Amino acid sequence: MQLIVPVVALASLLAQSNPAQVRVWKSSDIDTRGAALAKKLDAQKVASEVIATEGNRTFMVAHREGSGLAEVHDKQADVIVISRGEVTMVYGGTVVDGKTTAPGETRAASIKGGTEVKLGPGDILHIPAKVPHQMKLAPGTQVTYFVTKVVK
Repeated sequence: MQLIVPVVALASLLAQSNPAQVRVWKSSDIDTRGAALAKKLDAQKVASEVIATEGNRTFMVAHREGSGLAEVHDKQADVIVISRGEVTMVYGGTVVDGKTTAPGETRAASIKGGTEVKLGPGDILHIPAKVPHQMKLAPGTQVTYFVTKVVK
């Protein structure tokens, strides 16, 4: 019993000194989390969950059943991988009547002059910091996606 305590303490110290680790998220795990999130939708018809944080990266799963607000992150890039469903992503252009919702975060109802792209399962989109973007869903559709947020 006495040997276990030092071994556990050493393992804890090693984990703290080198927190980087390989992480694997299977598509089936993302789908399962998406199904659970579908039962927790907010007024915007979206729910998300942080599943890990590593240095300047945050990993999330989100499920959406309605279009989102336009958003701009001043110091954060998004890498989005669609797991299930379809979405139209609008990116670029300018936000219309944007409001600061938190330091470095702007939200708006829409984007003017953006580019639209339809995304489905397996599609990946990288949105650099300071680029307006918005998810649009057709009525009655839904999407589950994996997001990596990278702070610069």
